Amino acid sequence: MSKVTNNNAPVVVTDVRYRMSLSIIRALGRKGIKVIAAENKSTSKSAALGFYSKYSNEKILLSDADKSESSFIKDLIAYAANSYQKAVLIPVGIHSIMAVASNKDKLKSYYDFIIPNIECINIANDTNKLLDIAREIGIPVPDTTTLQTDETIEELSLRIKYPVVIKYRQGELLKLGPEKRYKIVHNSTDFVSIFSVMHKLQEYPLVQEYISGDGFGVSAVFDKAGEPIEVFCHKRLREYPVSGGPSCFCESFWDEKMVNYAVKLLKTLKWQGVAMVEFKGDPEGRLALMEINPRIWGSFPLTLAAGLDFPYTIYKAAIYHTRDKSYSASMPNYKTNKKMRYILQDLMSFKGYLNISKNKTAFILKFLKDMLNPTISDGVFDIKDIKSSLQYFKQAIRKFNR
Repeated sequence: MSKVTNNNAPVVVTDVRYRMSLSIIRALGRKGIKVIAAENKSTSKSAALGFYSKYSNEKILLSDADKSESSFIKDLIAYAANSYQKAVLIPVGIHSIMAVASNKDKLKSYYDFIIPNIECINIANDTNKLLDIAREIGIPVPDTTTLQTDETIEELSLRIKYPVVIKYRQGELLKLGPEKRYKIVHNSTDFVSIFSVMHKLQEYPLVQEYISGDGFGVSAVFDKAGEPIEVFCHKRLREYPVSGGPSCFCESFWDEKMVNYAVKLLKTLKWQGVAMVEFKGDPEGRLALMEINPRIWGSFPLTLAAGLDFPYTIYKAAIYHTRDKSYSASMPNYKTNKKMRYILQDLMSFKGYLNISKNKTAFILKFLKDMLNPTISDGVFDIKDIKSSLQYFKQAIRKFNR
């Protein structure tokens, strides 16, 4: 068990099956903060990654927020009612976040938290509404359309220019993996069949021009006054699956133009708490907004590797109404060019990237160089918290072998 001081409020971290939750547990636990790891009742114990961390002082089970929001809230209140000290609440999964956002008034007597209003989250989750707002305030977005009321799918397939990306308006709410929330289409025949399937699952998916280039994220913590406290930029270097899955190898960097776009958008939405604004393209050329992720994102451990303590910033922002510092728009306060990987997923990505590489020898040499580079951090493995590290690898290997 980690040492717990008496002058810090405890913290409840939900959805501890996620590796992002583990980063939060470890970072706050190392500061002597009591960590209560919370997971859904339907999740198997072996999948509750945070339960295996030595920094989890207590483990609790909650009703699934996506199955019964009211039961989830009741369980949170029941736990707090039996606690001697008001806790900070950090919801991690999107359904937990939406449940807390919809029940702020019920929870505020029991917990401190920093989270967007449900109206903001709904906009972030609806790509079409988000792009309309971004377009109005001068942030570049992809050309976007969808099926019109008096139009057939075949007619739509003939009026667009290929390649295009078909994406669900609210893909995460469908409980689909990131790589299954969209499809890249190169011709009208494929378009008709793919759009038809997606349209049945969630009506009127968006059709966007395909933006070539790299993927970037501008992540931020906003205080309760809607002002940014910390801002962090990362670049995707490799993904798994290669077709468009989560980042498995990424790097910290800084781009003032991208930061200004992200901050402007989030301030327009009167954001509070955490968000990751995703862009794609070329910072020196064509750049376009893709989406806002209204929760802690997949490559979150890179912030810690780069020297920025996002978990503690979130923790303090939840407790205090005023910030003790503000970010600088002109320069980062973390290490740039710091790289992080999820080693198992990065290894799994090798074959896919090799297949699409024009110079396969050069790719192999670079991949080996990255694998042997001791300065590159791993997003999960921590020798000082070995039990949770090994449990993650066990779960990941089982998943790959299915």
